Formats: sequence, C-alpha cells, structure tokens
Amino acid sequence: MSLMDSWGESLSGITDSIFTGGESLVNAWFDSEAEKVASAAPEENRPKQEQAQQPTGQPIAYAPINNNMLMIGGGVVLLMMFMMLMMRGK
Repeated sequence: MSLMDSWGESLSGITDSIFTGGESLVNAWFDSEAEKVASAAPEENRPKQEQAQQPTGQPIAYAPINNNMLMIGGGVVLLMMFMMLMMRGK
C-alpha cells in the first residue's frame, strides 16, 4: 500500500507542477498578446506633430470643405446629359 501511496503522491506532484507551469505559460502568452494590442495603438506610435503655424506663432485655422455645390453641380450635369439622351432618341 505504501508503494501506491508514493506513486499517487508522485503523480499528484507531477500533475500539480504541470498545471502550474501550464497556467503560468498561458498567462505569459495572454500578457504578451495584451502588450502587442496595447502597443498597436496608432496614436501612441506616431511621432508627435506640431500644428501648422503662421510666422507670428498663431495656429492656422482651416475652413471646412463644403461639397454641397459640387454635388449639386454634378447632379445638374447628370440631369442635363439624361435629358439630352432622351431628346436624341425621339
């Protein structure tokens, strides 16, 4: 019976060390992947750029681009081409 007890203790010690080592290996892998994801943030990896400035040091204010007139003009041109093709088919 003592032989079975010693084998059982040996096997339990081996399985404990395997599970502990496996758990630490998995934790290390998860930590490594988490660091990769955290370091992939583009705002952290891009070099810091200063805003464009005038010679006096004031920042340059850019006006927003308004595409409404461009879209309306394109629509009118398409409508005129459609009407021209419709009249030509008569």
